[in-house]
Amino acid sequence: MKKIVIISSLTLTLFASDGYVPLSNLSDKQKEEYNFIDKNNVINLEENNSYEKVEKVQAFEEKKELKKEPTKTDEEFIEDYKKQNILKDEKKESSTFFSQDFSITPKLSYSYLTVDGYYPHKVRPEDRKNIIIPELLIRYKNHILKYEQIKVKTYFEKVIIGDNDFDMKTSWQKLAYLYQYNENVNFGLAYNIYKSDSNVYYNTLTIPYEEREKFASLEVNFKNQENNLLAEYGISYGKNHEIDYSYEYYLTLGYKLLDNDKLIFNAGYKNKTISIEDLKFKYEGPVIGISSTF
Repeated sequence: MKKIVIISSLTLTLFASDGYVPLSNLSDKQKEEYNFIDKNNVINLEENNSYEKVEKVQAFEEKKELKKEPTKTDEEFIEDYKKQNILKDEKKESSTFFSQDFSITPKLSYSYLTVDGYYPHKVRPEDRKNIIIPELLIRYKNHILKYEQIKVKTYFEKVIIGDNDFDMKTSWQKLAYLYQYNENVNFGLAYNIYKSDSNVYYNTLTIPYEEREKFASLEVNFKNQENNLLAEYGISYGKNHEIDYSYEYYLTLGYKLLDNDKLIFNAGYKNKTISIEDLKFKYEGPVIGISSTF
């Protein structure tokens, strides 16, 4: 009550006097002196004027877009299934057809070969040798390549005038192309390379002699089979300007050791003859062999 009376008296005095000072122009000390403010209730705004800045973080969740695959109808599913199986069948058929169309057949034959040399009205040398005859046959569909080689070294005693000797090394190679006309007949052409190196021993002298011939020949081969038995036979004939003639014939009977024709044992007879300027050599004898097809 005392404060109200003092404030009212002060206010009237100030308004009545010319030295009026507004409250806002008074200092804090003056306000405290005239009891306008209580020191104990003064709040230090600077100390409490601290603000905590709160950042509002907005979290965004990335949502993955799920692409929905179009559902297939039963008809489309069946159609895709058929296509996949058709492709698989085509691959199987192509591999099967290739295996049926292409094959390789190596063959080894043993022969007790007789080598005869003929010279009209003079001598007929003869020698027998054991030799191995390699053969290789490559077939693709109806086309066949066939390779064969014989190598033999012979020695003839007391066949030259004065009971002199001579020896001879022979190599006969043949590469043939054959066309399979049907299951039983093949025919074609062959390229032959004939080499012979001889030494005539006359008294104390050695006289060398060599022969080199290349010529073509016609080839015809036949085949018949029943169950596991297989008969093969063929003939060929060739010549050139140096060779009077050359011919070959063979006959073999084979037995299929396996039902799929992969392994065949055979036995037979073979003759190869060549005549050069009235000098004829014959290579003939029984043969046994074995072949396998891959």
